[in-house]
Amino acid sequence: MTKTIRLSIGTAALLGLVQCKLDAAPTTAYTMTYTQSRCHANCAFCTQARNSSTNANKLSRVTWPVFSLDQVLTTLTENNFQVPFNRICIQTLSYPSLINDLSYLVTHFKKRLPQIPISIALPPLATNQLQRLYNQGVDRVAISLDAVTPDIFEQIKGDGVEGPFTWDQHYQALESAQRIFGPGRTTTHLIIGLGETEYQTVHLIQDLVNKGITIGLFPFTPVKGTPLAEMERPTLGKYRRIQLAHYLLQNQLVNANQIHFDSSNQLAGFELQKELLTDIIARGKAFQTAGCPSCNRPFFTEPPGGPIYNYPEPPTAEALHEIENQLTGVL
Repeated sequence: MTKTIRLSIGTAALLGLVQCKLDAAPTTAYTMTYTQSRCHANCAFCTQARNSSTNANKLSRVTWPVFSLDQVLTTLTENNFQVPFNRICIQTLSYPSLINDLSYLVTHFKKRLPQIPISIALPPLATNQLQRLYNQGVDRVAISLDAVTPDIFEQIKGDGVEGPFTWDQHYQALESAQRIFGPGRTTTHLIIGLGETEYQTVHLIQDLVNKGITIGLFPFTPVKGTPLAEMERPTLGKYRRIQLAHYLLQNQLVNANQIHFDSSNQLAGFELQKELLTDIIARGKAFQTAGCPSCNRPFFTEPPGGPIYNYPEPPTAEALHEIENQLTGVL
């Protein structure tokens, strides 16, 4: 079992383990399982993929330095340290000893920091393995579809990249996790900008909401060393429309049948009072990082200088003005 762990550079900086300027502090402690080999999966967008040539200390555009687990736990707890995190998130790779490593990590985190809830972002594990993590006190899990449609999934995570995963396998694991952890305690991640339409995205989000599954949104982020390194990012207009639709659907303010699309399947409007819609946009919550509670993922998918897709903190008045302009056509 591993006694080594990775931390996101922001998490390590907040703990004083590295020197790094923080433009926004993480509200979750982001950790990642450590293995000397790469992930056994081969997702086309991922820096940790089996065939990726990106430096193995990267996940998306973030650096993840390695520390001993004991050093991390000691730093979190010594001298009555006031833990600045509301949650611990364990990101995982796919490899043979994963479940045993997770069990070890969870045991030690719960022993030293019993008051902090634990989330785990993991591949589609077997039902008995999910149950094992639940029994150990894991608060919630995330199993990432990433793709919006089965066809795109196959191209970026399945047979198209000689990957081990299938759409059905992921969906079944999400449903198993939802039964074990309960409604609202299972998350999936969707990457926007891989060729899906806005119509397809909205209807998938509705299906997931109906199942009690929480959705975290990511814009596609090209990274050197991955097969999709030359692919363009989604436009901010598209991402803002999906963020707004996601917020309305997740909070059950509209359903998918109350969202209108144009002839190219681009979102064109909502059956919602204009005053209420304007107020929701003005509050800015719809455009902050979405996913597990207390997850703000500062600059995971964009540099601090922008353009910002997921705001780690409430958007400023200037940012909200830009967001309103980006939403021209649906207001």
